[in-house]
Amino acid sequence: MMYGLEGKVAVVTGVGRPRGIGRATALRLAREGARVVLADLGQGMAQIENDIRGVSPDLARVAAEVEEAGAEVLAVPADVSSPSDVETLLQRTVDHFGRVDIMVSNAAILADRNQNPLELPESIFARVLAVNLTGTFLCAQAAAKHMVQQGEGGSIITIGSRAARRGMPNLIAYSSSKFGVIGLTQSLALALAPHGIRVNCVCPGAVDTDMASEGQEIQAADMGIALDDLKAQLGSEIPLGRLTVADDLAKAIVWFASPESSHLTGQSLNVNGGSLMS
Repeated sequence: MMYGLEGKVAVVTGVGRPRGIGRATALRLAREGARVVLADLGQGMAQIENDIRGVSPDLARVAAEVEEAGAEVLAVPADVSSPSDVETLLQRTVDHFGRVDIMVSNAAILADRNQNPLELPESIFARVLAVNLTGTFLCAQAAAKHMVQQGEGGSIITIGSRAARRGMPNLIAYSSSKFGVIGLTQSLALALAPHGIRVNCVCPGAVDTDMASEGQEIQAADMGIALDDLKAQLGSEIPLGRLTVADDLAKAIVWFASPESSHLTGQSLNVNGGSLMS
């Protein structure tokens, strides 16, 4: 342990994917001594009455991994686009652990991948913004309210994207939502600075995660090559020679959560292996 997070309470959303940023972040926070609250959409409580945890199998799996890493853990099914779900998530956090110190707003969807913007349904555009941007706002707002009441500051980390740095023609909803996340981060940082609450953003570049692989599979098929060959090609275009992986992002997120970055707020950090394309 090196980041001074022993006993801190961290909420991480979007933890369900096996190779995702949320899971990697939760595990790294656990290894640094934090108590971790895991949130993911998963399935509703009524749909999974046979699960003793009362959460989805994906969420239960990550909770078990975090426990094995030595952390106290609470798992809460939540749709971050729902104000009531987010309010419940934070209230259960405070009821269980007594406080919240760190919010990692990671949950996101990429529902407009490879869609012609002239044919993109408004419903898909709205849903992407509801999860990626409004969800980030709701989580940050709810966490900040508790942090202000506690009077001891805190750290909120949002997740951007290389699509937040430059527009992408067939990702207009996702790119718009992630551009908004950077603006939200900067605005909240200024608003919350008097309370000692820092707000920063981590922006992945080309990544090897479950969500990215879904699009890479389509791209590889269109090119007539194997997925692994496409990933090798994409990695070779990055100065450090490989695709970014979830743990690369987790390291930056945990650093932003820690006192080691105590004089940083309103920042958006690229974690991309040195790529100038994001």
